[in-house]
Amino acid sequence: MRAPNFVTTILCLGLSWTAAADTIAVIGTGGVGSALGPHFAAAGHTVIYGSRTPDDLDVQTLVTLTGNGASATSQSAAAADADIVLLAIPWAPAQTIVKGLGNLDDKIIIDPINALAFGADKSIALAATPSAAEMIQDWAPRAHVVKAFNTLTRAYMVDAASAGGSITIPLAGNSAIAKDRVATLVSSIGLEPLDVGMLSNARAVEAMGQLYVAQGYQGRQRFEFHLRSR
Repeated sequence: MRAPNFVTTILCLGLSWTAAADTIAVIGTGGVGSALGPHFAAAGHTVIYGSRTPDDLDVQTLVTLTGNGASATSQSAAAADADIVLLAIPWAPAQTIVKGLGNLDDKIIIDPINALAFGADKSIALAATPSAAEMIQDWAPRAHVVKAFNTLTRAYMVDAASAGGSITIPLAGNSAIAKDRVATLVSSIGLEPLDVGMLSNARAVEAMGQLYVAQGYQGRQRFEFHLRSR
């Protein structure tokens, strides 16, 4: 088992803690990864992009844009060097990718995935039972999975101020320590964290993503979507 880092040790002792920079593996360089990675770096965190093609021009351009010592490497190498792993990936290959990341014991895994199944009749349903987050926890049983960011569209990931007020990010997870660290990360990029309880509550959080996607997929007027708790 990986030894607990200094921040985790302080939290376990119940002592006060000043937020420290984390090393964050952003697995995936598509819409979610390229939106959140630069914000994490701007908040002082070290970002390592995990990509199947880390030397590609578009990935290296993202690294340059991200700054603050960001880098890109393979997915497993990125996860190995990180304290926090963000799964900025589609649902379909998620199991293969997570199991290919290597030893995830004691790492915090942030799951922003909306796992959806699309029918030929324009039906849309949640594709993971009981939830994507709980399945990811099963694939990495000694990691600490926190559901977060799936209720936020990419437009607001890039520019939260365009919402005209605060944006609340619900956090579901079984580890209070992991949720505290993700809450600090959320706050560091100008968003508002809200602890919504255990990981089983990710089922309800994921249904919020289903509502947003269904609106456009089924031909109704699309809308930007976020939660605001106050």
